[in-house]
Amino acid sequence: MKKRRNMRNISKVLVGALLCLAVSSCGIYGKYRSSAQTDEAIKINVPSYREIFRDSMLLDLIDSALVRNYDLRMAQERVKQANAQLTAARLAYLPRIYAGGNPVISVDPSKKFDAGALNYSLGTLSWEIDIFGRVTNRKRIAKMVKQEMEDLEQACRCELVASVATLYYSLQNIDAQILATDAAEQNWASSVQTIKAMKQAGIEDEAGVSQFEGSYYATRASGKALRLLREVNENAMRMLLCESEGKIERGSITNINSAALDTINLNAVRARPDVRAAEMRLAQAFYNANLARANCCPQIEIGGSIGWGNKSLIYGLIGGLLQPVFNAGENIAQVKVGESRLEEYKMAYANALLNAGNEVNNALATGRVRRSEREECLNRVEAMERALKATQLKMKYGRGTYLEVLSAQNSLLEAQIADIQNACDILSSSVELYRALGGGR
Repeated sequence: MKKRRNMRNISKVLVGALLCLAVSSCGIYGKYRSSAQTDEAIKINVPSYREIFRDSMLLDLIDSALVRNYDLRMAQERVKQANAQLTAARLAYLPRIYAGGNPVISVDPSKKFDAGALNYSLGTLSWEIDIFGRVTNRKRIAKMVKQEMEDLEQACRCELVASVATLYYSLQNIDAQILATDAAEQNWASSVQTIKAMKQAGIEDEAGVSQFEGSYYATRASGKALRLLREVNENAMRMLLCESEGKIERGSITNINSAALDTINLNAVRARPDVRAAEMRLAQAFYNANLARANCCPQIEIGGSIGWGNKSLIYGLIGGLLQPVFNAGENIAQVKVGESRLEEYKMAYANALLNAGNEVNNALATGRVRRSEREECLNRVEAMERALKATQLKMKYGRGTYLEVLSAQNSLLEAQIADIQNACDILSSSVELYRALGGGR
C-alpha cells in the first residue's frame, strides 16, 4: 500500500509538471544555431604554418617550441579540465546515489534492549527529472566552454608560431645589419687612412680627418649595439623554446623563403580561433539565457532511501515539485541579465569578425606593397655602391671633397639597411598574415 501511494504521488507530480511545461516552456529548449556558417568556413583551405613558412631551420624551431612551450602546455591542460567538466555535465542526467551507514537506536525504557530496534540507513537516491531543460542547458554550456578552450588553445598555438617566426626574422635582420655595418666600418677605416695620407700630403686638413674618424667610431658603436640586440633576441627565442642555452640556427635574410599570398577568401576568418571562441561565448550566453528562464519553472525531483530495520529491508520512494513563486525578484532579474548578455555577446562576435577581416586585408596589402618595393631597394643599393666608388676615386685624384665621400658612404649604409629592412618586412608580412588567419587548422 505504501509503495502504491508513493507511485500515485509521483504520477501527480509528473502531471503537474506537464501542465506547467505547456505554459512556461517557451525559450527553454532552443538550440543555438550559428549564423556564421562556421562549418563551411572551416572547410576553406586556410594555409598552415608549413605552407606559409618555407625555411627548414625556422620550421625546426617552431616544431620544438610546440612541444616544449609551457604556455601552450597549460592551454592544453585547460582543455582537459573543460572536457572533464563536460563529462560531469553529461552524467548529470543520471540519479545521484549516496551510500553510507547511519545507525539509529530506538530505546524504550520500559522494555529490555531489542536488537531489532537498531535501524541502519544504507543509502539515499536523488534524481532531477529534466523536463524544463536545466540539465540539458548546463550540458550545452559545458560543451561550448570545452570548444572555447580548444579555440583558445589553437589561438595560443598560433601566437607561439607567429612569435617564433617574428624573432627568427628579427635575428636574420640583425645578422644582415651587422654584416653591413662591419663592411661599412672597414670602409670607414680605409677612408680614415686615406684622408690621413692626404693630410700629410697637404691635400686635406684636420677637419676632414676628424669627420671621417667620427663616422668611423659611430659605425663601430652601432655594430656593438646591434650585437647586444641580437643577444637579447636570442634569449627571447630560448624563452619560447624553454631552453637556457644553445645556438639558434638560422639562414640568411637575403633568401626570402615564404609563401606570397595575394588573395584569401575572407570567409576563412570565421574559422579563426579568437572568432570561434567569441562565437562559443555567444552560444554560452544563449544557453545561460535559456537556463535563467528554466529557473522560473518548477523543479521536479524523485528521491528515495533504503535501510535496514526490524530485521528487514526498508525502502521508500517519493517525488517532489518545487515551483518558484517569489524570490525577491532574483529569477526575473536573471532572465533580463541573460537576455542582455546575449545581445552583448552578439555584438562582441560581430566585432571580432570585423577585426579579423580588417587584419587579413592589412596583412595582404602590406605583403603586396613590400614585395613591390623589392626591386627598387636592390637598385638603390647598386646605385649607392657605384656612387661611393666614384666619389672615392674623385677624392683620391683631387677632384672631389671628403664631404662627398662622407655623404656617399652614409647613403650606401642607409640603402643597405633599407634593403635588409624591406626583406624583413616581406617575411614579417607573411607572419602577420598567418596570425590574421588564426594559424590554419
